[in-house]
Amino acid sequence: MTEVVYEQSIIGNGNMLAVIGGKGELRYLFYPSKSFPQNIHSSLPGIYRRGYFSWLTDWGDIRQRYAAPGVLETVFRSGDASVKVTDFVLHSESVLIRRFEFSIPGEFNFIYYTSPQLWETHTADAAYFDERYGAVVDYKRGLTLVVSGDKIPNGYQIGQLGSGSDAFTDAYDGELNMNKLSIYEGFRGVNFALMWRLRDEETLTMYFVLDNSEEAALRELAKVKAMDCCVLGHSVADHWNNWVSKIRLSGVVNEDMVKQSAYVIKMLQDSGGAFIAAPTVWPDYRYCWPRDAAYSAMALDVLGYHDEAVKFINWAVKSQGENGAFYQRYYAEPGLKAPSWSFQIDETASVVLATYVHFKLTLDRQLLKNAWIMIRKATEYLAANVSDDGLTTPTVGPWEEHLGVHTYTNASVYAALSAASYLASEMGDRNRAVEWGRYASVIRSATLNQAWNGRFFAKMIKPKFNIPDSATLGLIFPFNMINVNDDRMKMNVDTIEKSFKYKAGGIGRNPEDKYYGGNPWIITTLWLAIYHKLAGNVDKAHELIKWASTHSTSTGMLPEQVDKDSGRPISAVPLAWSHAMYIVAEVINNDLFNKITPPPINSK
Repeated sequence: MTEVVYEQSIIGNGNMLAVIGGKGELRYLFYPSKSFPQNIHSSLPGIYRRGYFSWLTDWGDIRQRYAAPGVLETVFRSGDASVKVTDFVLHSESVLIRRFEFSIPGEFNFIYYTSPQLWETHTADAAYFDERYGAVVDYKRGLTLVVSGDKIPNGYQIGQLGSGSDAFTDAYDGELNMNKLSIYEGFRGVNFALMWRLRDEETLTMYFVLDNSEEAALRELAKVKAMDCCVLGHSVADHWNNWVSKIRLSGVVNEDMVKQSAYVIKMLQDSGGAFIAAPTVWPDYRYCWPRDAAYSAMALDVLGYHDEAVKFINWAVKSQGENGAFYQRYYAEPGLKAPSWSFQIDETASVVLATYVHFKLTLDRQLLKNAWIMIRKATEYLAANVSDDGLTTPTVGPWEEHLGVHTYTNASVYAALSAASYLASEMGDRNRAVEWGRYASVIRSATLNQAWNGRFFAKMIKPKFNIPDSATLGLIFPFNMINVNDDRMKMNVDTIEKSFKYKAGGIGRNPEDKYYGGNPWIITTLWLAIYHKLAGNVDKAHELIKWASTHSTSTGMLPEQVDKDSGRPISAVPLAWSHAMYIVAEVINNDLFNKITPPPINSK
């Protein structure tokens, strides 16, 4: 059975990333990096009215939209009652603000419940109610969460999960038991709730502050409580509006979706420069895959966001292994390896290629000098992993399925060596430019000859895995290994298109894909759009781009996959790589392609 991940949207700054579910719940709260830790188990608003309690997430009519970049709005309706919640994270401080505007006739109690999990565990935390601020302070090992409102609460409960003091259970009678202190005991973690007595058209602003000490978090709370919430919200909206307003486009299918994609990728970039793949714990994608991140960096780069690309390249310089390679994936902190299960040589090739793209767009020689040792070590590592027959060391491919010599991987190493050859010339290193160009020539010849089976480019060269695979579209973009008008690529594309006949439309990875049951992917469908655009089939390209945008969530988040029958977004939402491919598909043209792809190196 396919696992469905429900809609969610993101707001944040360089160090904090808040994930709000499609039902308005605070689903995740990442801090101090965007990969770890995730500090919230559950966080829900509820209403007690006329002798009955309900969580707002259970109300029948829930609608969500971005009121502005960085500002999420959720409206709940049930009968004669409605609640509007405006969520935003301050762009300069690690504070999440949730502003509730109530339209509920008569008196009611508003209860806000939270089960924290600082450092991603319920173990060993403690919480207390601070009467000075009307706040709950939850703390553990150098990390503090403070939750409060702009009004002093009429009730509170700090308890233990699954015990008689459990704050979740306590909420259902509309009153709280006023327990001031709780600590982890045995297997029971801490949870808490705050309650306010309100009526009619009232508002309440809640603050979620994360810091490394109780004192610092409470000082920050006092500072933001003294400021006008609406002014803060407008400031956040202005900040992100100014950021996306730098995008100037014409002739695209959906300019709003391009801007939303840029915003999403920016939200998924940590202050240290890493891009996480997706803000999800299931599937667990809240890591930086250098391959995915390279596509994200290139996408922002072509839109003119060069500083973000530089931050990623600088992160890569700090993260590279001693042997010149990049691991499968990292935490957001530079050089901190994340749990990995495979060796993927294209991760290393992708970083070299992203650096080349940035240089071609900016001619930033200082950045090239700063990154040169990283480029040299990475390229020497790649060259050392190419045999005399032009095939790379067996590795796991981009879909992380099989071990072998993948067509995509071989092409990525070719592109990296070609790009590095060009950059070596720019650095005045003629010997390496010639040597790396020679390697690239051998790899290109071997890949095109051995991957081609007369009908399409096979997924794997060694051992031969003769099935079509959408990743072979990478031979066009970003690797420029074969001309877009080459008859072999035309036949390859024709085979790929005929291999997928999903009810929901779109293109999958390969016909034997078993992940989530095998579905159309946003990445692969947009890869096909890029090919058609470069081949001059603009109407076909626009049709595929439109398919991708119409299969986003209600707030413009692009998923990894789309259910092949229902068309519902599934798996990770939003996926940075999906948004990166959307940007490229919209803005790519032959001039840009020729500028950012590595120069073709032919075999002699």
